[in-house]
Amino acid sequence: MIIITSFRTQVKGQEQLPAHIDTSFFSWSPGHNHKVVNGITVGWTAHPWSTWSDTTFVKVNGVNLEVGPLGIIGGLYGTLIGLVGVEQEKGKRVSFFSNSGYASTTYVYPTYGTYINGLSVSIGGMKETYNHGLFLNGLSGFCYELEGVQVSGLINYTDRLSGVSVAALANVATEAKGLQIGLINKCQTGKVLQIGLFNRIGRRVVPVINLNWKKVQTGTSTRHVP
Repeated sequence: MIIITSFRTQVKGQEQLPAHIDTSFFSWSPGHNHKVVNGITVGWTAHPWSTWSDTTFVKVNGVNLEVGPLGIIGGLYGTLIGLVGVEQEKGKRVSFFSNSGYASTTYVYPTYGTYINGLSVSIGGMKETYNHGLFLNGLSGFCYELEGVQVSGLINYTDRLSGVSVAALANVATEAKGLQIGLINKCQTGKVLQIGLFNRIGRRVVPVINLNWKKVQTGTSTRHVP
């Protein structure tokens, strides 16, 4: 066990790490202890479940292998809602095609968070994580931040993307810097190249290829994570 007293800067102040964090080379997941794994995690999901999800700090530096049941649920439900649409955000209809429903307006951020640095393979998909590296998901990827490459069988939802997001159906990001590839791609703002059948950057919709190298001013703030 180690004691960490450092701080991480986030929007609206400082985020303090938990005082006591367990460290190991191997760990089963999920768990309910604050932990740093410098090696391999194997199990159902790296992100803690239930009452631990918003209050447990998890960091994996290495390889994460998981079933990802919440990714299965989120992938199927997210696909249905994205295609059909749902009324929210002051009467606006939110779908894959609308200029609304971005992660910054729908995500509830955890107290500490789950950070994956390296390689992750999830049968269902990752959910509510900060991703840095290569991420392969069977159905879906829902993350606060992606720096690297994420490939999912159905959909990707990201608050802040810096890298490459590939999905068979849809990629959605609040702020994107890099590349989105899928049948449907949309982001609220960013310097991004989109390749797909339907591509949206802010209010602009262009089929096949959409490109923007000038940051779109949306008038809304995006949460930046460490």
